[in-house]
Amino acid sequence: MRVRDEEKIPRIYNAAIRIINRNGFEGCSMSKIAREADIAPATIYLYFENKDDMLKKLFIHIKQGMGHSYFTDNSELAVSKGTFRNIWFNHYQYIINNIEEYIFLENFSNSPLLTHIEREYTLDYCPVFDSLFKRSKEAGLLQPLHNDIIYGLLFAPLSYLVKKSKSGHIALTNNELLQIFESSWRAISIS
Repeated sequence: MRVRDEEKIPRIYNAAIRIINRNGFEGCSMSKIAREADIAPATIYLYFENKDDMLKKLFIHIKQGMGHSYFTDNSELAVSKGTFRNIWFNHYQYIINNIEEYIFLENFSNSPLLTHIEREYTLDYCPVFDSLFKRSKEAGLLQPLHNDIIYGLLFAPLSYLVKKSKSGHIALTNNELLQIFESSWRAISIS
């Protein structure tokens, strides 16, 4: 019986990200991932049932890591504009520092696989957001919108502009980042 080496999982994940970002989901196979990760194809099946299982676990792993990167500790966050600004800038840093993972998340979020994950799992990638959004609405700081709408209005403009920046179409200055945050903040806040 073959022994599992947990250090191979990140290699498999990184290989999958590179292949999917380069060739899309249709151009991704377990044998290509194995070749990119420099492991035997059968080795992948020690860790994952099939390609869909591996992709689902990879998505959840990255999404949770991204969610947790927004916060420095597990303490309850203050209901304030400053808290949202810090989270927003942490999101910016996450994208800049993990652009390949972020592109994978974007690709995955636009694929039918996301629907399967949402049906199979009750996922809360970052429960801190739900609590913060709820308390902020109760305090009259945020619009009474669905949390997904708040999340989208807060982060989608930044995500779009960072991708444009990375492709060389625009360069974001600190002043522009602050203006983008302020625009997003006006969209979700009451005051």
